[in-house]
Amino acid sequence: MSSAESAVYEALMYACSQDAQMLKPAEQKLAEWEIQPGFHLTLVKIFSDQTLDANVRWMASLYFKNGVLKYWRKNAPNGIAPEEKQEIKQQLLLKFNEPVQQIAVQIAVLIGNISRYDGPTEWQELVPTLVKAVQSEDSLVQYRGLLVLLHVVKVLYSKRLQRDRHQFQLLTSTLYDFVLNLWDGFTQLFFKNICEQNCAIEECVTNLEKATISLRILKKLTIYGFTAPHQSESCMMLFKVAFQRLKDLLECRLRVKRLHQGDGGVPPSGEAIELARKLTGNVEKFIVKHMKFMNLFYEQHPASFVEFVPTSFEFCFNYVFHEGTNLIFEDNVITFPNFAIQCLGLLKGILSQNIVYVEQAKERINSAKVDFFTPERLTYIFEKIIVHYFLLTPEEFEQWDTDPEAYTSDEGGDSWKYNLRACAEAFYMILFQKYSPQLIQELQKYISKSQSITLTENSDLNDLLIKDSIYNATGLAVFSLFDEINFDEWFTQQLLDELKFKSHNFRIIRKRIIWLVGRWTSVRFSKALRPQVYRACLELLHPTEDLAVRLTASKTLRSIMDDFEFVGEQFVEFLEPAIALLFALLKEAVECETKMTVLHVMTFIIEKMSMSMRIDVQSLVHYLPLLWEESRDHNMLRCAIISTLLQIIKALYEIPPSEQIVSFIYQIIEMSTNVNEPSHVYLLDEGLELWVVVVHYSRTMNQELASLCENIVPLIQQSSSNMPMCLAIVQAYIFLDADQFLPRYGPEVVKALQYVLTDLRVEGVVLINRFFLTLLHAAPKYGIELLRPYLVDVFRAYYQHSEYPQVQQVYLQLISRVLINDQVTFSVVLSEVGAQDALEKILTHWLEGMHMVTRLDEKKLLALALGSLLPFSNEVIFENFGGILTNITETLNDIMNEDEQTGTKVDALVLTDENDDEIGNTLFGYGFIDSDVCHDETPHFTRCRSICLRDPTHVIVLKDYLQNQLIVLKNNVGAERYQSLMSHVDLQILKELSDFVVLGIDLPASGGAQ
Repeated sequence: MSSAESAVYEALMYACSQDAQMLKPAEQKLAEWEIQPGFHLTLVKIFSDQTLDANVRWMASLYFKNGVLKYWRKNAPNGIAPEEKQEIKQQLLLKFNEPVQQIAVQIAVLIGNISRYDGPTEWQELVPTLVKAVQSEDSLVQYRGLLVLLHVVKVLYSKRLQRDRHQFQLLTSTLYDFVLNLWDGFTQLFFKNICEQNCAIEECVTNLEKATISLRILKKLTIYGFTAPHQSESCMMLFKVAFQRLKDLLECRLRVKRLHQGDGGVPPSGEAIELARKLTGNVEKFIVKHMKFMNLFYEQHPASFVEFVPTSFEFCFNYVFHEGTNLIFEDNVITFPNFAIQCLGLLKGILSQNIVYVEQAKERINSAKVDFFTPERLTYIFEKIIVHYFLLTPEEFEQWDTDPEAYTSDEGGDSWKYNLRACAEAFYMILFQKYSPQLIQELQKYISKSQSITLTENSDLNDLLIKDSIYNATGLAVFSLFDEINFDEWFTQQLLDELKFKSHNFRIIRKRIIWLVGRWTSVRFSKALRPQVYRACLELLHPTEDLAVRLTASKTLRSIMDDFEFVGEQFVEFLEPAIALLFALLKEAVECETKMTVLHVMTFIIEKMSMSMRIDVQSLVHYLPLLWEESRDHNMLRCAIISTLLQIIKALYEIPPSEQIVSFIYQIIEMSTNVNEPSHVYLLDEGLELWVVVVHYSRTMNQELASLCENIVPLIQQSSSNMPMCLAIVQAYIFLDADQFLPRYGPEVVKALQYVLTDLRVEGVVLINRFFLTLLHAAPKYGIELLRPYLVDVFRAYYQHSEYPQVQQVYLQLISRVLINDQVTFSVVLSEVGAQDALEKILTHWLEGMHMVTRLDEKKLLALALGSLLPFSNEVIFENFGGILTNITETLNDIMNEDEQTGTKVDALVLTDENDDEIGNTLFGYGFIDSDVCHDETPHFTRCRSICLRDPTHVIVLKDYLQNQLIVLKNNVGAERYQSLMSHVDLQILKELSDFVVLGIDLPASGGAQ
């Protein structure tokens, strides 16, 4: 070993150390060396040397793998030189006899990673070398060659460019028959080993592992290496053989399991038992991989699978339904659930037909369905589902007793892919959907059978299990049954009575019935009967009830209330006891997911009943801080707590909370919105929403509420995705107490917003400038002071037409508000723009584009600003006098409506306390509130209303203001100049304008502009 190799080896040895004093310097050295020429080749030599320490070799392989990812691709900074790459690739293909499995896997992975960059076309010796290794007589070399080939194929199939796909198809055409023979040969060899009495189990395991790896390679080649697999004779031969191979493997599985007991009744040794169990597990994995392969092939190439649909039906039916098949059953219990899941999944996939088929394939599949799913067979399958798959198992009872919270958890999603009950239910629902006429009749027979079973406290467990199964089947098929079953009658005449049985075994029925009610109420259930359901739910929520039943009842309660026919008045009497019982359940629950579920139910009820919510929930509110502390490792539960607090604040804002709770809420907001808190990543969205609501419902500013704003600027700087909520919070603070908020936080907020403007898209720029507009709207004095430096950029950008039209429109509104509120600042800013013709260009652009403004309040704002210019003795204004009056006249025509009582024309935008509907619509239009329908006048709404009612747009009557400005103009310039200015206005405009104001001139009978 050279000195350089020795140094690297020593550093790697220290990098394996648990001592930080040795570890950190070693890592630093290795990080420095990784860009040095020859470093990665040295790593290859170290992990290839089987005489060295295995831990150091493994560490070398890890560093090399990371180096490949960082430095192998072409044009990578500090990339590995081509000469070094070539030597590395030669070294990697020299040995396939690595004895340490962990290192062998790493080598296979890194060779696969290299093949991502240097595929078979660049690394031409790769595939031939792997094929040669797999053909070796040495079992270890053969195994390692297969492992590397698997990882190379996995990498190559994942590349999605068209050129890469074409290369993978070429590779498939080269390798397919070879790998197919490997799979077949190793599987046959395994069968031979099992039949030999003296064959070592270790040899069986090795051959089976090789067959499994071959199958995994074959799966990738088959599914991703063919565009039309049915055109490949080899591919079709694979599936023709596969079904018989699966039957042989299932029989083999039973033979292997018998090895646990030994031959001739002689107990085997402990080591032999362990090896036999391992072999059984490997056989089962091999079988399941075959079935997953079939499922994926059908999903990706349904047209190519058409030929095997009839065989699939028969095969799956025989093993998961047929009584005569005992290969996966023992005492009528499935001992191989993973295999049954795959069979049911294949049946479900074919029945679903979510994939678009070519017409011929569709016809063949439909024909296969007709031939297979005969009425007799459907009846048989339905019976097996009811009396077998839907019956509760001993394992489920054990989980119910030991972990009821996990037992009742709603897995949903893809749980049917790994849970037998969920898979059977998913298959049942698809079957019911496709063959509902016959299956409805079958289900009705079973429902009648269940109704004929009279229950007592001492009823047999089997009767309860059958009833549970039938009720489950009914609940899963509710959307096909609403016209077939009178559930109201069934509920009142039987189900309610069955809920009253309290013996231990009857928890099965109580849980299932309350679940069934929850399913049915979303379809068809009488309003008059709902109070009985509420009462039943409350009885089942009692602390003496079984925990799984209580949790199910809580979910049903939410389902019933989450219905368009829900009537709040019917639930008022149940509201307080429901909250109390759910609160008790919440405290008793242990698992985070369960607490979240119950908390969501409580939150939903509070939100749904907020109009009627006048109860004392102090116990819940005071429990939440304790729950918050208990959930420090469960951020999702903390999100649920924040959502609950939000609904409580909305529902009970008229009842002042205690100082302790207020402090707790502020603490939550601070933690969830502080970018220095690790948990803010999970809590931020809910925390911002809570913050907005708290400010909206606060009546006064206090020190704690104000101090929260320390978090605002970092959030604005962190991400543009936070921007809308952050601006909503700042806006709410301004409305709450501008005098206290703006001097303290205003400059920093405005500065941060100006900084991020340069990196935002148009939507973000408009959003921030609309906030600036709100600032001028709500606090004109402070707003102009804070925006003073920014206004120069706004004026300059507007007269240069350098922004998008939507941005220009917001700029114009900013200019108008400055002009209306502070004409001195308007003049100073105009002078700082640095162009003598700035006013002329701004005014020209303004007058040309004002007709594009569609919102009446925005148009009136611009008209008021134009009117404020009239008294100025400025030639630019005089030159544009006609355009100014034209735009103001058009605005008057838009906003002046005839009063129904007096018949006179009034300014429709002038608002008073009596205009509640108009005020609500206006506030929604401004973005001050998030709904144009306000259910109650919250403190925030009241503040918004006050700002709206003092805004010039809604206070000043435009025609009166224009009349006054014209009088001032005439006094300033004299009658003669005034008459001259009017002569440049279009006569039609003057006639229209004279309907609103007294012009003080004589209008000619006809003609154009004078």
